[in-house]
Amino acid sequence: MLAGPIALLFPGQGVQRPGMGRELYRRYPIARTVFERAEEVLGMPVRRLCFEGPAEELNRTENLQPCVMTVCWAAYEIWQESYGMEQVTVMAGHSLGEFTALAAAGAVSWETALLLVKERGRIMAEASRTQPGAMLAIVGLDEERIEAIRRRAQTRGRLFLANRNAEVQFVLSGEIPAVEEAQRLALEAGARRALILTVPLPAHSPLMEAAGSAFRAVLERLPIEMPHVPVLANASGQTVASLGDLKQELANHLQRPVDWARTMVSLRAMRVRTVVELGPGRVLASLAAKYLPGVATWNADELFVESLS
Repeated sequence: MLAGPIALLFPGQGVQRPGMGRELYRRYPIARTVFERAEEVLGMPVRRLCFEGPAEELNRTENLQPCVMTVCWAAYEIWQESYGMEQVTVMAGHSLGEFTALAAAGAVSWETALLLVKERGRIMAEASRTQPGAMLAIVGLDEERIEAIRRRAQTRGRLFLANRNAEVQFVLSGEIPAVEEAQRLALEAGARRALILTVPLPAHSPLMEAAGSAFRAVLERLPIEMPHVPVLANASGQTVASLGDLKQELANHLQRPVDWARTMVSLRAMRVRTVVELGPGRVLASLAAKYLPGVATWNADELFVESLS
């Protein structure tokens, strides 16, 4: 059913929803172990937040990041137990998901990555108070028009390209007046969608410099090694080639854009035949289905919940 080579993908912030991971927890003992261990490590009510919310509490940056990672890790453990790693040739994670990918690839222990992600969320929550901003997802315009919109909107404030998710899917990040102006301009230009995200800060932009410095101080204490399975870096979409490259990737993680479009180009070059998204929803699997012709795509619910219903 799942032909190799297989890529395992891990989503990031934005996929969270009350109820996520509940069916995995109910059906799989290994998932129950993951959630219980996460609560021990984090000292927070992960199960209640994931399964019940409320959404306002779950959506707080310092809560959602470790919660999303826990759901992703539960799905990963089920994957290992159900299918093993023999045909897995590459991993990648979008933004927050990059840390799950690195843990899954053996670069850092899961518990260490979980604590790191919790601290990342805390730092980003603090940044939202000291450097408020917003992020705007735009679908349906090419990169040339996105850049023209970005330049025009900068009359209202600083604005940067934060995510290049696909040929016509981008995210801009910056000061709120500039983001609002970019939304107006994008809709005026015929974008299929121009949505201000529920992320109250200018992530993946130079405006995160202070937060990035705080995060680098945390990373310096992190025991990390080269991953045992190739991992595609967010910034370049290329395989992390050395420990120095990996540390540089993480050091600039909060300020650099995510080039997911290049990640998909790399997956195509690696002749991946199956993409599996391990986490809530199928955002990354849907992008792969659209931009990687002939590649089979699955998500955790399809493999581990719906197939058993």
